[in-house]
This record gives sequence, C-alpha cells and structure tokens, in this order.
Amino acid sequence: MRILIVYGTTEGQTRKIAKFCASHFADADNEVELLDSRRRMSDLEISTFDCVVLAGSVHQRHYQESLTNFVVAHRKQLQEIPTFFISVSLSIAFENGDKEAQNYVDEFVEYSGFSPSTTALVAGALKFDQYDHYMNQIVEFVVLQDRSKITEDHEFTDWETLAGELDAFAASV
Repeated sequence: MRILIVYGTTEGQTRKIAKFCASHFADADNEVELLDSRRRMSDLEISTFDCVVLAGSVHQRHYQESLTNFVVAHRKQLQEIPTFFISVSLSIAFENGDKEAQNYVDEFVEYSGFSPSTTALVAGALKFDQYDHYMNQIVEFVVLQDRSKITEDHEFTDWETLAGELDAFAASV
C-alpha cells in the first residue's frame, strides 16, 4: 500500500508522531512518503496514494497554517481516498479533556470543509526547555490551569494506542 503522511508541527512532537507513523507503516511493508506541510508540493499527485495520514498539533486553538492550507488546497482529492487525521493536543492528556480536543477537530472540519475518514485524538508533549518566559506563563496559567503541576518536559503521547489506531486504519483501507 502507498501511504502519504503530511504533518504540521510547531515544537516537534507532531513530527515525532508522523515519523513514528511512517516507521510503523513501513515495518508492515508499506511504501510511505513523509512530508512536512511547510514544504512546497506543487508536483504532488495525491491520487497515486492509497490513503493519506494528516497530523497537526493544536496551538492557541488552531492547527498549523501550513497544514490547514494543504488540506484546503487538496480537499477534493483528499475526499476521494481514505484519510486519517491525527489531532495532537494537550487537552486529551488531561481528565475530561476529550470534549475540548474533539472540538478542535470539529472546528477544523467546519473551517476547511474537509471530513477525514478517521480521526485520532493524540496527546502531545510539554517542552519547557524550548519555551521562553512568556510561553511558560501561557502553559502554566492557560493550558494547565488547575490541572497537575508539571514544571519539566513531559511527553504524554501513548505510542501503543497510536500503533493500534494506525493498524485499524490500515485494515480499513
């Protein structure tokens, strides 16, 4: 099977997730092409792939502009083949955060006019070492709010669950 994976990342966790997806599919003898949505792709032929995986992370309630632009520009082609949208956010990492995480996907679908075949809500990571003082304050008072006190880098991604979701998607194609 030929699989296209297009991702948008801000701090690198979604890139790590996209690379994990690419390795997971390649280990199952699939042909995989992994592309950063910031890359110029004027010669991309989506119809040559059997399915597409899109991965983006939520920052300030929105996905990366480059990923959104890719989806809007290729919406018609994406609707014609199986697609798996991986929404990476911190919301899903915390108790009762599933509704908020799903809202991000719903808003993306409404804005882009694109409905993926399958979606997965995947927890991201906190990377305090990469944040300046301002961003640390946003994370502490807006993102974490009254949740667990976390003050050092922490990865929330559940790799085993993600692998199972990738397998289920591949089986459905």
